[in-house]
Amino acid sequence: MSEAAVSQDVLAAAKRLAERQELGGASMADIAKEAGITRVTLYRRGETRAAILVALRDELAREERARLLPVLAGDGDARTRLIAAFEVICAITDERADLLTGLDDPTLNAIYHDPGDESLTRTEFTAPIVRLLRDGALDGSLRAVADPEEAATVLYVQVTETYLHLRREHRWSAKRTTDAVIELTLNGLLP
Repeated sequence: MSEAAVSQDVLAAAKRLAERQELGGASMADIAKEAGITRVTLYRRGETRAAILVALRDELAREERARLLPVLAGDGDARTRLIAAFEVICAITDERADLLTGLDDPTLNAIYHDPGDESLTRTEFTAPIVRLLRDGALDGSLRAVADPEEAATVLYVQVTETYLHLRREHRWSAKRTTDAVIELTLNGLLP
């Protein structure tokens, strides 16, 4: 069994634990219990904690890519498409708020970036932003940035974390939050 091969019942259980902010400290027995199976069944299937986190990351990235593809292939200059991409990212963040809050745990950080100092957000999540930054530098709708990968990490984190905080802690509406986050984020990218 490959490391990322995880059954849907176990993946759903991991998501539920994350949504309740319990995945970080969950043992394999806890995950098995949440999935309605035994720890022995998890072991027999070869489903490890690392494989579960990889499968969760892959699913989140796949969903995000599918929603961003129409924006990337859409009409308009890079600035217009970047605004649309940020709107999609805000919508996804809103829909996943409980899950994202549950994944905001040092033991689970490997989902969005490699462990260690100076790491960037995984390309699975930032590649669309990198592409739009490069397109924007070419078409003149966005200023060129020295390191598009680093800028994409900053932008991804800025949009998702700020959006999540304003929605949860300040209880702003989705529209108000989306508009405010995108406006301020975009200002740093204008030529």
